[in-house]
Amino acid sequence: MAKRIQRNDDFDPRTRPLVNRRRFMKIAGAAMGYLALRAAPVQAEHLDPPGSILDLYTSNAAPEPWGRIISWWSQAVRVAPHPDAKAVSWKAHDEVFRLHATVTGKAPWPSNPIWYYTREGFIHSGYVQPVRYDRQEEVIREVPDPGFWVEVSVPYAEARWSPDSAYVTRKLYYQTVYRVVAAVEDQQGAWWYRLQEGISWGPGPYVPAWSVRRLTPADLQPISRAQADKRIEVYIHDQVLLCFEGDEMVFNTPIASGVHGTDTPLGEFHVLYKRYTRRMVGADYDLAGVPYPVYITQNGVAIHGTYWHNDYGQRHSHGCLNIPSSAARWIFRWVDPVANYTQYTHQADPGEGTPVVVRF
Repeated sequence: MAKRIQRNDDFDPRTRPLVNRRRFMKIAGAAMGYLALRAAPVQAEHLDPPGSILDLYTSNAAPEPWGRIISWWSQAVRVAPHPDAKAVSWKAHDEVFRLHATVTGKAPWPSNPIWYYTREGFIHSGYVQPVRYDRQEEVIREVPDPGFWVEVSVPYAEARWSPDSAYVTRKLYYQTVYRVVAAVEDQQGAWWYRLQEGISWGPGPYVPAWSVRRLTPADLQPISRAQADKRIEVYIHDQVLLCFEGDEMVFNTPIASGVHGTDTPLGEFHVLYKRYTRRMVGADYDLAGVPYPVYITQNGVAIHGTYWHNDYGQRHSHGCLNIPSSAARWIFRWVDPVANYTQYTHQADPGEGTPVVVRF
């Protein structure tokens, strides 16, 4: 992914863009495909037989084997990857179904031409979260203080206030992050983890141990820890975030910035602090387990993972920079300050946090 960009010796990143508009649009276009087109090698069972309707379109492997409907309103499955194509079925909120391929089609809006192919037809990617059913066999029966970090490894985990409760408190979604603070065995011999951070300040609800994957210190170890000249550049017009080490771009990802009225602020910032997870609550949202927020303002503007839409390239947020959760983990590990595995909040000393420049 790394790409070296030449610049003049007198270049000042604070005063003029890193690349010209034409080249930048190429970078942004590449970043747009980060999640949808970063797929693993194609597996035969995930695609229709040769000669199928897929032969009519440019396609790639699906980003994950399954998709979950994110939106509260139903999403159409169509006969072609086009917003005006006939709808053959509808998928409801939290419905999970197989994804067989990623297809470039007609964008319902200018920023996102990515569709997923299912056995029924084509569904636009914007409100489909690619997910896995990755049931865990590992159980940590004795939880060391202060606990360990986990991410949900199935489309959603059902949280309950006690393992024997028939009532589901809430669903916790794929790749959201929490701290496990206790493990208990129910009367049927099944193990449950009690969660904290990302869901509640104190010990909170329980989830089945098989529904979350333990994140080890090795999974979360810093990237380029000794590199002194890191910086992040964000371009709102092109909805892209670029990470640099000196002159070398080492990472890029599409973003969804603040909508008009809650715009992402422009200017020069530094990483102030970061967390493994955060429950984010506002007037019209309550989002548990938001993964890897990296804060750049005192009023809570952050770069963080996203599971409530899959529609990068246009504005969606209340001011934060939404990025794919896998990208958020990379950035969390890469930026300074360095995270301590046992701590929840990692505060930067003055001048220590990685610089972040946000331009229009």
